[in-house]
Amino acid sequence: MPLTFDRLTALRALRVYRASGRPLPSVRCDLALPDPSPRRRWTSGLIPLEPLALEHPPSSSEPIEVVVPRQEDRLRGSFVSCRMRASSLPEESFVDLGDGISIPCPELLFLELVEVMEPAVHALLGYELCGTYVRSASDPRLGAVTYDVAPVTSVERIGEYLDRVGRRKSVLLARRNLTYVADNAWSPMEAVVALMARLPPEELGYGFGEIDLNVRHGATPELVALGCRDSRVPDIELRGLRVGFNYDSHDHLDLDSIAGAQTEEDSVRAAAKVREKYVDDLRRNRELVASGWVILPVTSEDLFAPRGLDAVMLQAAMAAQELVGGTVLQDVRAVVSAGSQSERRQELVWSLLPWRPGSWHARKFAAWRPWGHLVTGQ
Repeated sequence: MPLTFDRLTALRALRVYRASGRPLPSVRCDLALPDPSPRRRWTSGLIPLEPLALEHPPSSSEPIEVVVPRQEDRLRGSFVSCRMRASSLPEESFVDLGDGISIPCPELLFLELVEVMEPAVHALLGYELCGTYVRSASDPRLGAVTYDVAPVTSVERIGEYLDRVGRRKSVLLARRNLTYVADNAWSPMEAVVALMARLPPEELGYGFGEIDLNVRHGATPELVALGCRDSRVPDIELRGLRVGFNYDSHDHLDLDSIAGAQTEEDSVRAAAKVREKYVDDLRRNRELVASGWVILPVTSEDLFAPRGLDAVMLQAAMAAQELVGGTVLQDVRAVVSAGSQSERRQELVWSLLPWRPGSWHARKFAAWRPWGHLVTGQ
């Protein structure tokens, strides 16, 4: 029963597949003909639910998206939105996930979703595809994130694919958003901080330019001999500025384990573990400073607090000014002092965060944008 899912339905299928820990097949294929066999026609009951993280069969109110190669192969029914894909795509632009399920390859999926996603959300999709985490298929904003999975593509591979597709409006938009993406993000919140640092001021970012994610820095042998770690990995580096960020989530220091301890012994053990992590963080920052890097911690409170990220980015610019000079400090000062832009930037940040008001902020932010009808959630 071969069937090729498209766009947001394909993204659901890809997220389910990645969350299972399976590497994406490296072999690519062409768009296959749909076939309901052994049934004679397609019905909503034929659509597999688990691979799409669906609780109920698709319906007219919640249709699935599929793609077919020919007009005569279109699926009929209110439960499905069916597109015909022209033959102008590069060969082998699809991936067979097994069990009759195919989807666009990650590079084509990135291109297709530029047409339905707000630009910042689309760029964050790029971080996810090129990173080592995957969002929940059923609830991308609030659902559980799966970590330590293999990337399914890279910035370079997406760029090469866009070159093969040729000059189209959607390609130009996708290429613009791709310039704000970096490989090797390890978490969604890290990706949000990286994106905001990378975006230019006209896109409501801070305009720091190129970034690098999770690059390992080795310590000198003499420090290792004295008990220091042999290497450290800051989350985000602002290229050329010797400044970067580490995102520390609520789970980074597990204080809840102390509050929830059932016995005094458990409480002491939990407190010792938290203390060990806290001391390691201090040593990490110290060792990175010794290697010439100022790495600023960023917390979830910084992201949720009004203009909290403005303060962090201005601090980064101040540190960069001391280290390398240039105009970065005056540039970032100009960004954070722009009144109406600061309000919109905060709405953008809030719209990207994993909390229930995020959807409301996304709609408010979209009302300022010419593409307000597009998908604003992750």
